[in-house]
Amino acid sequence: MAYHDALAYLGSLLEGRRPHLGPDDRLARMARLLATLDLARPSYPVVLVAGTKGKGSTSTMLAAILAASGRRPGLYTKPHVSDFRERIRVGGEMIGEEHLAALVAGVAPAVEAAGRAGLGRPTYFEVSLALALRCFCEQAADAAVVEVGIGGRYDAANVLDPAVSVITPISRDHTDLLGDSLASIAAHKAGVMRPGRPVVVAPQVPEVDGVVAARAVSVGARLIRVAEVARWLDGGRANGGHRLRLEAGGDYGWMESRLRGPHQVINAATAVVAAEAFLAPAPLPRDAVAAGLQAAVLPGRFEVLDGQPPLVLDVAHNAAAMEALRASLDVYFPRRPLVVVFGMLATHDAASAVPPVAGRARLVVVTEPPHLRAIGAPQLAEVVRGQGPEVVEVPGPVAALARAEAEARAGEVLCVTGSVYLVGAVRERALAARRREASRRVG
Repeated sequence: MAYHDALAYLGSLLEGRRPHLGPDDRLARMARLLATLDLARPSYPVVLVAGTKGKGSTSTMLAAILAASGRRPGLYTKPHVSDFRERIRVGGEMIGEEHLAALVAGVAPAVEAAGRAGLGRPTYFEVSLALALRCFCEQAADAAVVEVGIGGRYDAANVLDPAVSVITPISRDHTDLLGDSLASIAAHKAGVMRPGRPVVVAPQVPEVDGVVAARAVSVGARLIRVAEVARWLDGGRANGGHRLRLEAGGDYGWMESRLRGPHQVINAATAVVAAEAFLAPAPLPRDAVAAGLQAAVLPGRFEVLDGQPPLVLDVAHNAAAMEALRASLDVYFPRRPLVVVFGMLATHDAASAVPPVAGRARLVVVTEPPHLRAIGAPQLAEVVRGQGPEVVEVPGPVAALARAEAEARAGEVLCVTGSVYLVGAVRERALAARRREASRRVG
């Protein structure tokens, strides 16, 4: 199977009708698939990372810290921004195209057999996780950090038996699936806990903290609140990253994270406490933290592309993430007006997500991400206009970015945000354009 055929096969798993199944049946389908592939009990310990905000960053930092401490971790994150292979990494390296194609060819017969067994074909997301777990086995990983998708209790990843669970900050998102209260959402996320195992919990609002703590008691999990065992200082912007100081099981001193923004300080603290819990009773080497935070990179998370004007790519798509984006813009580009390219999916709450960034924007170019559930540009434009900035509608993400670049004035900053699909649609073009610009300056 060629690489493009493998991607086409995975894409086919997003299509077609499936029997209407309850959440327990979907978990049973995933468990059956892993059992068929001999992956039900991986040979390596697993860390599950659930939450609303910061899952991908925390997972990436944790895997990088474990790698710097001498482990060979596999890392599974989702969704990808530009390339499916971003989802599956071992030792910091993306899976190769040929390896991915071979994995897809190897699991496809089990996927099709499962589809004939009465529960329907496994989904794109279920198969993606199975591919990652098999890759980790073949690449001799000795640990796996697995980002949980929507929720926790009924996510496909929750069929695994984690040695450590992690819960990043919880806020409102996917309310159509998880409920419209923080308590309901927290109850779903807390489903990743296991009896007798540590669960590392990032700072939460009181309503969430109460639900998580009660769940830990009922399950018999060992609750580790990051705010109780760690201290951190935010040193602000640094060259190419963010400066911070961390103290948890040890004093790790001042260091720099390549993942930018004030919110990444809490993600880093959470990753460090999770690494300490995973490696216990062995200590976490002091230099592994600094090295890991320097190595951790993740596309589309306050990713700044240098040039004139500078371009910020951020996959924020809910109110809490937009607040974090606004705070990062205030740190890295204080008092500089924004020109924003903006698009969202209908599965997210645009009304609550718009205000944080719209308040900093002079102009918002509204477009539609390349997704069937994209909010129509006219509908989204009305939401944005209510927040005050000038708004124009441009069909297509690439054309929208070109319009934003043409409209930007001296001293302004471009920002593309609102959906991972929007960022993914423009990122490679933007990177190539910035490289050409840099070459012309050097020449």
